[in-house]
Amino acid sequence: MATTETGPRATSGSELFDAAFLRSLEGLRFVARRVPAGGRIAEQRSRSRGGGVEFTDVRPYVPGDDFRAIDWHLLQRLDRVFLRLFLEEEDLPVHIVLDESASMGQPPAGRREPADKTVTALRVVAALAYVASHRLDRVTIHPFAGEPRRPLPGISGRVAFRRLLAWLGQRPAAGEGTGLVRALKSLATPSARRGLCIVVSDFLDPAGAEAVVHALRTVRHDLLLVRIAHPGEERPALSGEVEIVDSESGESLALHVDDALLSRYAAAHRAFEAALADTARARRGGFLSVRTDRPIVPQLVRLFREGNYHT
Repeated sequence: MATTETGPRATSGSELFDAAFLRSLEGLRFVARRVPAGGRIAEQRSRSRGGGVEFTDVRPYVPGDDFRAIDWHLLQRLDRVFLRLFLEEEDLPVHIVLDESASMGQPPAGRREPADKTVTALRVVAALAYVASHRLDRVTIHPFAGEPRRPLPGISGRVAFRRLLAWLGQRPAAGEGTGLVRALKSLATPSARRGLCIVVSDFLDPAGAEAVVHALRTVRHDLLLVRIAHPGEERPALSGEVEIVDSESGESLALHVDDALLSRYAAAHRAFEAALADTARARRGGFLSVRTDRPIVPQLVRLFREGNYHT
């Protein structure tokens, strides 16, 4: 069941997606088009064979078949008529899972800027949806906080992309708890046609890191994981006696922070990111940590240059 959404964002759609940002998306699409086919993930092909472009098999000719697909070389060699079969290209179902939980609305520990992760997340979603929709792939956005929220149904094409931008610009402020594991399980439908699942999140869930990784493994689609991260998040600028307050549950924890504790935290942070990256690679995908204090598009270019995104 969808949860009740919180109030409007402080940042308007025109501020989120200004003219400079939209111009930069065309450059991203240009880079994406230059990715060699062997370097793409989640390249979608139909399971049915037909009149596509990639040869895959032959079968005996039966009356009514298209004679233009006859394999004339086999006819000369075997004196039997066979039909050449091809894989057909299909549009790629792209499911983008968007984290709108309260932790996405927090500034970096001990700092005021950048204010939150949600602006970066919305721009990442817009950029990747731009590339996919211009390829005529069908994009569906699945927002979640404590529970999955009402999705934006599949859109495709340049005109529909404007509707997607308007929808993103009206998203509510980050709030409530995190239900990433539940959101991922909702995408583990056996009957769904396999495509690409892009998760844009900080990947923080009270269920724990192992539960998040396990839930990702249940998703049938290829995986592209984009972790939204504040500067210094891997080693917070904290020291001495501090009280840590969970932004979602409100629970607090008193800690004495020293170098040893920060080192253990940094090691756990690296291990979690490595587990996310390994899980994505195992599902023909990729992992990228996007910083909130840097321009979005130059960071996303790495996905395409390193062959970690379907175009």
